[in-house]
Amino acid sequence: MMHFIREIYRIEIIGITPERFLNVVNRRQLPLFNVHCVGNRMFGFISAADFPSLADAAQKAGVRLEITDRHGLPYLARHYRKRLGFMAGFGLFCLTLWYLSLFVWFVDTVNVPEAYAVSVSDAMNDLGVRTGVFISSVDGPLLEVELEERLPQFDFIKVSCIGCNAQVYFSPTQRENESVSEKDPCDLTASQGGVIVSVVANQGLPLVEQGDVVYPGDTLISGIFSNEGGKNTLVHASGEVTALVEETFSESVSYRQTATEPTGRTVNIHHIMAFGMEIPLFGSPPKGNYRRTVHETPVTVGAIPLPFLLRSEQWQELCYIEKKCTAEECIAQAESFIDRKLQKSHYKEIVSSDVTVSDCNGGLRVTRTVTLLKEISQERKLLFDPAPPPAKNADEP
Repeated sequence: MMHFIREIYRIEIIGITPERFLNVVNRRQLPLFNVHCVGNRMFGFISAADFPSLADAAQKAGVRLEITDRHGLPYLARHYRKRLGFMAGFGLFCLTLWYLSLFVWFVDTVNVPEAYAVSVSDAMNDLGVRTGVFISSVDGPLLEVELEERLPQFDFIKVSCIGCNAQVYFSPTQRENESVSEKDPCDLTASQGGVIVSVVANQGLPLVEQGDVVYPGDTLISGIFSNEGGKNTLVHASGEVTALVEETFSESVSYRQTATEPTGRTVNIHHIMAFGMEIPLFGSPPKGNYRRTVHETPVTVGAIPLPFLLRSEQWQELCYIEKKCTAEECIAQAESFIDRKLQKSHYKEIVSSDVTVSDCNGGLRVTRTVTLLKEISQERKLLFDPAPPPAKNADEP
């Protein structure tokens, strides 16, 4: 950049001792740079302000210096002084590009479920992660902490800026138990009771077989086994144990329910997000009970995206109504709730299912008892060393 701002000469070193001239330049630390040869000719570059300092070195080395070309903004300004308007426009264009590079043009959200899209968008806008803000204002580590506080449904959030693009990566909370490290010895125990169907032990000693009845916490595959010498060895037990387990799911649904229904009235709001500002076009947020949907569209000219974002919001008015459900509707609702619970059970197969319906206070209670084929093993870390301590010699105290 400094070479463009200053006026630079390209000089040719003419003479029979150009090496001696370069030695003098190095010894005096003169600012000659990018020395190169083209055929039998030697060239170098130096700023116009430093060029007179080479005169004494050239005279001492017996060479002649000839300016073959000029570069830099001052030279261009003199050369095109009759085209100052063009030069001013070019300078303004460069300045505009530099200024626009200071802003976030695009915000990408990665791995966001549709159910959380609105809450994620609101949290990011409130914390300043949006199109048009200064890149310097996007403090990744601080924003990650604030977003994790606002959005507890995500276990990990990463904010990064690459050029004019801000990327926010979301990882939903994992609620499954963490497994024991492969370096640690452990047993495989039963997570729930059932009747064993199959046992496959990859490592460790199986303690159950097909047809056995087990209860929660029983050891299925042991990480402790004895060698021929009677010495106990600890390993990280691994394998798969499937069993028939019985689980019961129950849901109560009232005949009289309060529900929300759209009235048919909608309010549309449009904004333009640019350079950290939100410019309202028309519409304002209504008061009352509404359901909102948000749609963001980048503004482009042809195929070229611009640092603007058109944000459209549709607010759909809702009203509360009291309704009385039929028995069939109550059963259908309860079955739907039970199906959602059953999906989280991580079963392999439903062997049998029995449903009972009973009356409860002002509604119905649906109970479903199912027999499932499941993998029931879970790791339990071994916290002791079963090897006996070494025997002491008789003469030891």
